[in-house]
Amino acid sequence: MNKYSDLPIKLATSVRSLRDFLELLDSHGQCITWPDAVMPEPDIREICVAAGQDVPGAPAILFDKIRGYPDRRLVTGVHGSWANLAVLLGHPKSATIKTMFYDIIERWGSDKAQLERVKPDQAPVHEVRIERDINLYDILPLYRINDFDGGYYIGKANVVSRDPNDPDNFGKQNVGIYRIQPHGPDEFTLMSVPIHDMGRHIVAAEETGKPLKIAVMLGNHPAMAMFAATPIGYDESEYSYASAMMGAPIALTESGNGLDIQAHAEIVIEAEYVHGRRDFEGPFGEFPGSYSGVRRAPVFKVTAVSHRKNPIFENIYIGRGWTEHDTLIGLNTSAPIYAQLKKEFPEVVAVNALYQHGLTGIISVKNRFAGFAKSVALRALSTPHGLMYLKNLIMVDADVDPFDLNQVMWALSVRTRASDIMVLNDMAMIMIDPAAVTPGKGHHLIIDATTHMPPDPIGGDVEIVTPPSGEAIDALAARIRDLQGGN
Repeated sequence: MNKYSDLPIKLATSVRSLRDFLELLDSHGQCITWPDAVMPEPDIREICVAAGQDVPGAPAILFDKIRGYPDRRLVTGVHGSWANLAVLLGHPKSATIKTMFYDIIERWGSDKAQLERVKPDQAPVHEVRIERDINLYDILPLYRINDFDGGYYIGKANVVSRDPNDPDNFGKQNVGIYRIQPHGPDEFTLMSVPIHDMGRHIVAAEETGKPLKIAVMLGNHPAMAMFAATPIGYDESEYSYASAMMGAPIALTESGNGLDIQAHAEIVIEAEYVHGRRDFEGPFGEFPGSYSGVRRAPVFKVTAVSHRKNPIFENIYIGRGWTEHDTLIGLNTSAPIYAQLKKEFPEVVAVNALYQHGLTGIISVKNRFAGFAKSVALRALSTPHGLMYLKNLIMVDADVDPFDLNQVMWALSVRTRASDIMVLNDMAMIMIDPAAVTPGKGHHLIIDATTHMPPDPIGGDVEIVTPPSGEAIDALAARIRDLQGGN
């Protein structure tokens, strides 16, 4: 039984929407309303960057006085700190990253999905319906996320699409986060790559000439925002994973163009892929902290918009880390890699892929023999996420906490030999790696910082100090904190 289960389940039943979560965050001191009138640029960007300096405890920030957008509301930083994620998972705000990782792992793969159905005419998301004279610039308080972006961007949408070759397969209905750049009142480009589920749907539509309809959900259930960015299987449902992880229902309804959408989403933009057309997209300040350049991207035509009364537009700051992008997807990037490795290597203890969407990952493992950790690393590089993202991979022993960089640096300092470093050149890599000479191609670096095992020579003077640990030490540490707080 999940030792964390009682609290999160009780908590999750009260969170059915973004609005519910903002109220919950507010009750924990983790949501503030900005008191002053702001300009969309540069004020919102600068406030987001300032909040992001407090990675452990930054609050969500609601803006309801946006110049040029009367009666429009915007929220950022909903997943912008570990404290906010702890509240979502039902933990104290001070919960450690390691604690939350193991909690997610214990919930991972649950088959207890709870998906409710709400009739479209009863769904809050359809309270207001716009089918003519659609103008995204009027509906949304849009702005450039970074100052040299090539246009306004929607950075935290959950985009729903169906496989054109298997449209009735619920599992193959994808919910993903893809950046969207409006190019007119009712047109936008959407950036995806063929390896992404959305990319596969676009390729299928192009090859067959079949229509591809999508629903762009804005202001979503906080668990859905996390799972839309999680690398799960192609035929696995993000809706099912999110509800199972929360231990509570997520209500779905039908969009006007026939897709399953969240009944309590704030805004849904319905659109259809324009066959044979590409428009220039970018530059865009991406998660590695660099601008991704200008590329041609698929075009979508907006056909309708639904939204709740007085809707909240949710956006995100992305750029040079640490940003909300990192806290939003970090743990949910680590979990599937761990789950895939654990099936074949029970010795895997934990996976830290928090850094820049796993461009650098750290895996702790119970070493079995010389070269074992390198073999696990090579398997990690063949996972769906590792194939394109795990650029630098550090392997550490089970006694090293991969979420504690002090311990990782110790392992690198005392356990790494020159022969423990592998470089795999000319491998597949994400297009936006700023270090790549050829976009889409790069290296994988493996550093084995685990204990030297036979038949390798061990060397002399290698007995490692083992500090006392366990409940007694934890109790003493807690007492020291109490004494410190009492001064």
